[in-house]
Amino acid sequence: MASINELHTGDLLWLIAAGYASYIIYNLLYNLFWHPLASFPGPTIAAVTPLYKAYIDLVAKSSFVHALEKLHSQYGDIVRVGPNEIHFSAPSAYLEIYNAYNKWDKEKSLYHSFGEDHSTFGFLTYNEAKERRDVLSKLFSKKGIADVQELVLEKVTKLCDSFENLGSKPADLFYAYRCMSVDVITYLCFGNDIDAIGAPGYEAPIIKAMDSSLSVFVGFKYSSLLKDAVINCPPNLSKVVSPATSGLVDLQKLVKGQINDLAKDPINLQNLPHSTTIYHQLLRPDAYRSGTVPNAQSVYEESQALLFAGADTTGTTLMHGSFYILTLPTVYARLKAELLSAWPVLGDIPSLSELEKFPYLSAVIKESLRMSPGVASPLPRVVPSSGATIHKTFIPGGVVAGMSSRFVHRNETIFPNPDEFIPDRWLKLKEKDLDKWLVAFSNGPRRCLGSNLAWAELYLCFAHVFRKFDVEIDPSSPKRLEWRDCFLPEYRGPHLKAIFSKAAA
Repeated sequence: MASINELHTGDLLWLIAAGYASYIIYNLLYNLFWHPLASFPGPTIAAVTPLYKAYIDLVAKSSFVHALEKLHSQYGDIVRVGPNEIHFSAPSAYLEIYNAYNKWDKEKSLYHSFGEDHSTFGFLTYNEAKERRDVLSKLFSKKGIADVQELVLEKVTKLCDSFENLGSKPADLFYAYRCMSVDVITYLCFGNDIDAIGAPGYEAPIIKAMDSSLSVFVGFKYSSLLKDAVINCPPNLSKVVSPATSGLVDLQKLVKGQINDLAKDPINLQNLPHSTTIYHQLLRPDAYRSGTVPNAQSVYEESQALLFAGADTTGTTLMHGSFYILTLPTVYARLKAELLSAWPVLGDIPSLSELEKFPYLSAVIKESLRMSPGVASPLPRVVPSSGATIHKTFIPGGVVAGMSSRFVHRNETIFPNPDEFIPDRWLKLKEKDLDKWLVAFSNGPRRCLGSNLAWAELYLCFAHVFRKFDVEIDPSSPKRLEWRDCFLPEYRGPHLKAIFSKAAA
């Protein structure tokens, strides 16, 4: 009797194994021959498994957005990059995917890999994001940012003071600009003054922790189990397991404690240093149709999303712009000349609206945004069930479609000599036609919430730094800025450094 039972068990195991193998084989064949994307060109391995991208990101330690350049060169304007995912390279396709009319859902594996599922950034559906965005839109509107420009200027001035205090020592701009951006976002949005600018060598723990976390977030895209284990890890244990991220853990604890206090008793809002924090907006019951404010966890996730987006992208744009200004003498001379002419007396500080009228400064900022990677990763969207026509090609419903802004910003037809920093391209008569192709903040209803704040920081920082100082690049600086795409750029090699000498008043 025992031998019969053993035989039955063996048969059962064999059937399970055979069934599983058949399932895998069927899926492989389906993806290759019968899937709605079967006719789209691309690597065979990408058609059968999403692990193709995982290999590039995690095993090869490469950058998928750079791999895309080779794929489009080989396969054309539309490439199948996953079993159910396609990527476009034609600039017109970008505006067909990301525009004011499309209300397509975001794709889960990317947007839920940051632990910010219940934020404006992380909400997958348009309606969820719109309600939250409407609550915060007043704070981040152009008028809202103009009203708080003095808060931004305060941090820019502090950065300039720190440059002056260095004397002949070089400043690490890889860290310094992001310290300024972190101080702006934490003070403006949270009411916390963490003084990242004051850190020795600008090596603020929060900045170094953000850098250390980038490669971890890449892994989260491919393993929700890993993401949940790390994000739900007790803070003190996280600091032991990963000491490099302790600065981020400390800030998260501070923000969580602050949010819990405010959620328990909104009267504590009166204790914040100013009334334009995101908490003043998010914790107003009358701002919501339901009359119910988000829970503390959702407010925290909103805060974290703003911190990463606000600190990193603006800081890296300032760094890239400074790199080209300092390595191109003609650009440096023209920018200095305009600033000296339009701002002759240092004590007569121009307002943000006045700076926005400086033509060459504006052109330098736009070209810096174009050349900086910003968020270079494709931003995947789920095509609605009715399907959509993109780049004159019908795309079935349910397919994930996306495009990296890099393929717009480096397009040779729109931007001749795309790898060169040429501010003059923005000064031509058809400048407004060119503006629509500047998509550093994406496009449409899910575009970057803090874009007006970023513009303000860029205008104020570039203007004040290059008007108040004569700046020279330090010889230890890299010849080019190398980076790997981890959604935000992860930089490799030596840092950009510069020496600041006080300019004549």
